[in-house]
Amino acid sequence: MTYELRPVGTAAEWQAMHDIRRATLFAPGRHGDEVVYDANHPDDRQPDNQPFLLLIDGALGGVVRLDRRGPAGGVVRLVAITPALQRHGHGRAMDELVAVEARRRGMARLFVNAHESAVGFYERTGWSREAWDPSELVGLAIHCVQMAKTL
Repeated sequence: MTYELRPVGTAAEWQAMHDIRRATLFAPGRHGDEVVYDANHPDDRQPDNQPFLLLIDGALGGVVRLDRRGPAGGVVRLVAITPALQRHGHGRAMDELVAVEARRRGMARLFVNAHESAVGFYERTGWSREAWDPSELVGLAIHCVQMAKTL
């Protein structure tokens, strides 16, 4: 199996990214009615934030965004593997590709707000529980556990 982490660029790629986020992270019932997905959220277009598509054998399989945090840190956000492809090792592959990209960008430490259902996955891939910015644990992240990983 081949994996590629590709920056989101075309209008079709942006739409595909939003579709995956809606189907996974914002699926009905996941957050109740308090969180509404905003496909035009300005954080996706900030210069220090880069959304990516995960391609699996050339086909779209997931999405993630990498945000710069300080001179040598990054925050991994909005991690999603399409529902039909979950629990087949693709998340682990994406985690490795994000680490490679983060190192390429000069990041030595990554942070994530892990949904409580994903904490085990993150622990198995080298992340540790660490409160890095409790002010982030609102809205979508209200049921998250903060974690960090040194690259």
